[in-house]
Amino acid sequence: MAKQDPTSPSAGSTGPASSLPGPLPPAPQRLDRPLLKLASVLLVGAMAALLDTTIVNVAVDHLSRALDAPVSTAQWVASAYLLSTASVIPMTGWAIDRFGRRTTWMTALALFGAGSLLCTTAWSIESLIAFRVLTGLGSGMVLPLVMTILVQAAGPQRLGRAIGLLSVPIQLAPALGPVLGGIVLDTLGWRWIFVVSLPCILLAMALAVRGVPKGNPRAAERLDLVGLLLLSPGIATLLYGMSVLGDSRHALVFAAVGLLLMAGFVAHALRERPGGPAPVIDLRLFRNLLFRLGALLMFVFGICIWAGMFLLPLFFQQVQGASALTAGLLMAPMAAGVAVVNLFIGPIADHTGPRYLVLGGLLVGAAATAPFGLAGPDTPAALLATAMFVRGLGLGAAMVPMLATAYRGLPSDRVPRASSALNVTQRLGAAVGTAALALLLASLLADAARPETAFRATFWWMTGLTAGAMVPAMFLPSTRPDLTERSG
Repeated sequence: MAKQDPTSPSAGSTGPASSLPGPLPPAPQRLDRPLLKLASVLLVGAMAALLDTTIVNVAVDHLSRALDAPVSTAQWVASAYLLSTASVIPMTGWAIDRFGRRTTWMTALALFGAGSLLCTTAWSIESLIAFRVLTGLGSGMVLPLVMTILVQAAGPQRLGRAIGLLSVPIQLAPALGPVLGGIVLDTLGWRWIFVVSLPCILLAMALAVRGVPKGNPRAAERLDLVGLLLLSPGIATLLYGMSVLGDSRHALVFAAVGLLLMAGFVAHALRERPGGPAPVIDLRLFRNLLFRLGALLMFVFGICIWAGMFLLPLFFQQVQGASALTAGLLMAPMAAGVAVVNLFIGPIADHTGPRYLVLGGLLVGAAATAPFGLAGPDTPAALLATAMFVRGLGLGAAMVPMLATAYRGLPSDRVPRASSALNVTQRLGAAVGTAALALLLASLLADAARPETAFRATFWWMTGLTAGAMVPAMFLPSTRPDLTERSG
């Protein structure tokens, strides 16, 4: 009998993964003290990286005035950082295989910290942008590393609860970033925005000396340099083109070049290369039905979460007249909803199939987005805060089982490459969704007599996108997959 490909769906499965045969898996193990300790160490670094993605957003206008630069140039302090974080993700899996988990983790944190420290010394907008690129090269590796290390340590029977530990900071930190940034700007000045992450980085490095396992580095692991030179610039160029869509005549050219480079990477990665280096993103992972569905849902979640982070603060400011700080505070209920649902969703995800959990979460998330399609300047803040809380409940309930599903059935040694692929997929979804909804909002605002009309139409589109994710979710398993088939 031919040996089953470990990246293929379970033998005998057909159509929607409604039933995967095999003996009932053993009862999920508890989250023991070593795993909780490791998660705590990793989450310190994760919080620093996630805060850093949004904390600068409220400072663009201030930086423009302080460093005597136009806003169109100052916004690159945020944009260049995001492009550099995206471009470095593909090499994270290789770095873990080549140097081990602890060394890669410490190196990423050191780059992150060095870039943050240099930002405090910036003397011009150009120097600040350059230092933010360096910061992004370090922080961009942090989240794939967190996911890889924790998933490998948890094993298949504790995936849901382990990923549940990550969901709170993933949702909470980006929402808190603008709030914290506004407070720091008002009290200490712009340079201190880049100091905020340094204590967390230093603490994470100190804890990692004994708290993060070394792993099993493979000295012979070679870097797929051709693939990296195709994929990383392709991602950065595509994201740049999407970010300036509607503002630049050359946006479509950059987006097209990015797509061509990424298509070149696909052809390169699928080509047989006996004895050659493994691709920086292993596209064979997509042969696995569960991974393929998980990656598609990660793309949609990138749209739902990050486009929401873009639209909601603008709505609170432009329609309801809230200040930047108040708009940031009004984002907190969504993070609270995620925190609440993660108290129980992880164990449930480890005991049952993901289909109905993800479908139910998406349905709740879409229903909670719909009120913004009806809201206006006089809509009570309490009603909108409740909708935000419920939206957090829904998206949090869907994300944990969905992300755990993407790792089901993968051997442990493929987790680093899988984490890189999933993070790239989510980042692309975030960029595409944000750019598309920003362009839609801008065109509607140009023709609308009142801004709330344009926002309402845009929120209905976002509601539809969230509900549309239910289509691929229907193909997720309805029963808990046989975790005993995962080995390595």
